[in-house]
Amino acid sequence: MRVEVNNLDKHFGKTHAVRDLSFSVEPGRVTGFLGPNGSGKSSTMRLMLDLDSGSGETLYDGKPLTALHPVTRAVGAHLDAKFFHPKRTAFAHLRMLGAEARISKARINEVLELVGLESVAKKRPGGFSLGMGQRLGLAGAILAQPKVLFLDEPANGLDPQSIQWLRDFLKNYAASGNAVFVSSHLLSEMQLLADDVVVIAAGQLIAAESMQQFLTRAQGTNVVVRSPELNRLRDFLGNDGIEAKFEGLNTLLISGVTSDLVGEIAFKNNIQISELTLRSASLEDVFLELTESGQEFRVGGTK
Repeated sequence: MRVEVNNLDKHFGKTHAVRDLSFSVEPGRVTGFLGPNGSGKSSTMRLMLDLDSGSGETLYDGKPLTALHPVTRAVGAHLDAKFFHPKRTAFAHLRMLGAEARISKARINEVLELVGLESVAKKRPGGFSLGMGQRLGLAGAILAQPKVLFLDEPANGLDPQSIQWLRDFLKNYAASGNAVFVSSHLLSEMQLLADDVVVIAAGQLIAAESMQQFLTRAQGTNVVVRSPELNRLRDFLGNDGIEAKFEGLNTLLISGVTSDLVGEIAFKNNIQISELTLRSASLEDVFLELTESGQEFRVGGTK
């Protein structure tokens, strides 16, 4: 299921929280949603889920959320690690969430086991740790096996092993043909997880593209190529307006393009490649470089 976001806009009094945002979330891919504190990420996700009022629209395979029945089989969301009644057991909480889609008790038990909460299924989550609350929230989001999954900071409170498990789970969930849209401040983890990124600052769109394309935006990012036919490759790159420079005798450095594009040009022209890698800054470096002016609160107390 493809998600299209068209011209979302939101005001809180005089504050313009979301500014004419448009982007898409593709099935079969994990899309990371990034932005500084106060950038409008949570407001955007709530608008996409019709939980807040504003202008613009979000379409799911061309339809509004209200046209999807049962909605929980189309869209699952986990936006708050403490979104449960503290005196209702974990099992009862999931049974309530699964009522619309008529989820079986067997499926509830299966999901509790999947997220590692089978031993506390009959316990009340009011005493759960933040990490356990995150697991229960994820269980609720995936209960009806939705085609689109929304997660807001799902790794908060998780230990390193649990974060790795979450990463593997989300990548596999997307690989099954589902769309996964996840926000996080853990940029090193997001670089491992996401196929695509949507980046906003001060409510405005900064980037909506593949992770690899986003990483090439950083200053000093280069595609590194080794080949016995570097001169031929450089000529063909030049024909496409791509500048390449030699690093030593056997290596080309190419900036402003993806390694996929260089590989396609080499393959199309039957050029043997010995090495094709992206020498890039980290996601954190690129993110800070592009969003610095859009931070609402900055280190040092200035605003």
